[in-house]
Amino acid sequence: MNEAGVSASDYAAVEFLRAQYRRVARERAVLMSAIVAVLDCYDDDPDTGGLAEFAVDEVRAALVWTRRAAEAQCGLAVDVLRRLPLVHAAMLAGELDEPRARIFAEWTGGLTDVQTAAVCAALLPQAAQWTTGQLIERIKRWAIAVDPDWARRRYQQAVAGRRIVGSRNPDGTANLCGYDLPVEQVAAACARIDALAKAAKHAGHPDPIDHIRADLFLGMADGSYTGLDDAAILATLTAGLPAPDSDVPAPVSRPVDDMPAATGAGAVPDTPPATADGGGAAGRRGGRYRDRGVEVRVKLSTLLGYDQHPGDLAGWGPIHADLARTLVARHTGGTWRYVTTTSDGHLDHTGVLRRRPTGMPRTGHGTVEIQIDPATMATLADLPTDHPWTPVLAEITPPADTSNTDDPRRRSPRAGLRRLVGLRNRTCVFPGCRIPARHSDLDHTHDHAHGGPTVEANLGPVCRHDHRVKHHGGWRLHQPRPGHFTWTSPLGHTYQVPPSVIIEALPDPIDPRPHHDPLWTRSDHGWQTSHLLPPPPPTPEPARPPPPPPDDDLPPF
Repeated sequence: MNEAGVSASDYAAVEFLRAQYRRVARERAVLMSAIVAVLDCYDDDPDTGGLAEFAVDEVRAALVWTRRAAEAQCGLAVDVLRRLPLVHAAMLAGELDEPRARIFAEWTGGLTDVQTAAVCAALLPQAAQWTTGQLIERIKRWAIAVDPDWARRRYQQAVAGRRIVGSRNPDGTANLCGYDLPVEQVAAACARIDALAKAAKHAGHPDPIDHIRADLFLGMADGSYTGLDDAAILATLTAGLPAPDSDVPAPVSRPVDDMPAATGAGAVPDTPPATADGGGAAGRRGGRYRDRGVEVRVKLSTLLGYDQHPGDLAGWGPIHADLARTLVARHTGGTWRYVTTTSDGHLDHTGVLRRRPTGMPRTGHGTVEIQIDPATMATLADLPTDHPWTPVLAEITPPADTSNTDDPRRRSPRAGLRRLVGLRNRTCVFPGCRIPARHSDLDHTHDHAHGGPTVEANLGPVCRHDHRVKHHGGWRLHQPRPGHFTWTSPLGHTYQVPPSVIIEALPDPIDPRPHHDPLWTRSDHGWQTSHLLPPPPPTPEPARPPPPPPDDDLPPF
């Protein structure tokens, strides 16, 4: 037993788990090689990219797989070995598992070989340190950066096929779904419904918040709320409920599952979630409902036309540069802030922008975050005085004294400190967790109840589940430097979580070469469809409901 009370066998169990997972990754790579070797025994067919029409049936029969499963697995193996050799080599080395290899294959499927090689070379060294969701986000960002025109065309062509589909379930319920909708409008709709639902919940509505969201969605779609503004809709939802006591703090916004707070000794403190705009729970101000709208994040260099790097729609991922600029222009009436970064892309300082570019009328109510790296900051002095952005950039000042002005004895930090922590760490600080900071609790690393001060160096966003992991799961949390977190598990292993990268180093666009169409993404063979397909023909197919789920499943591994 060590000084933490962990036996050597307990610690070794985790190391054995990691070793076994590396072995499985190597075996999956060998299996892919074996599949391709069988396929290569058949005569090549130039019409199917070098794969004979019935070659897959040999693998299908030998391994007793369904046809759909055999096609998907054979297509993935061919794509990884022939188009993504670096990915296959990483699997053979035990450094990359099959789920991550599949992500590289899917999300680079619409790129040229040259662009794909650039993405793989840049991201493979760190891919094993990211969850599959984190890896997808980074590949999407790089894909947009290396070919912004393709990303824009793909988005526009997909939106041209937008549709609404209603379907009935066997139990008598029904689904109402929208497909290929503009992401910015979906984000705004979700933000509005979510804010209204949370406001109704804070007013004492007894239903689960998912039920309230569903009722709001249907009421807005079927005309029940026609002619009502948000305040009237909220009044309708809360009609007949007892008036909330203004002297009683509003309930804390929970994660999606509405997990109740723990009680008793060691209970998780009810600190309001850290919101990106410095707001309290669910965007409330003084107990009043406030719709925060969408939040778009974009580099100043992209807004000024210096590059075509992707922006971000908070909670929805990367968006191409043209869409990011459009959204900024649509939300000049909302909250604007700037964020400057260090040379490695981490938070330096932040401030609020009150002015807007010349000629832009005030409209919209979303949040705009303008990100500025040191290289762009150095060029601002060269802008002409009559440039439309000059009035805005004049507000960007060197960092002032950032020492905490809050009373460190306070339990709940003020808005400025909440905003700073939510920018420094964008998500929950548990390893791999992607819950946004605005939906997490603002946790005192050294518990406030045990003397921990309310200062930047002792605060971090932790989602409700991982908050309970810290307080009830036996994990220990330290913050050796502001924004850097070290988790120690009950078995003695430590996991490091650094601050969020505000501006990621991205490449300039890579000139496209003749398009390489990976075999496994071809819909004409009925094989698995990639999430990142090449642009469809100019004339889209007629809109139709999605096909029913297949009768068979992928192999159980």
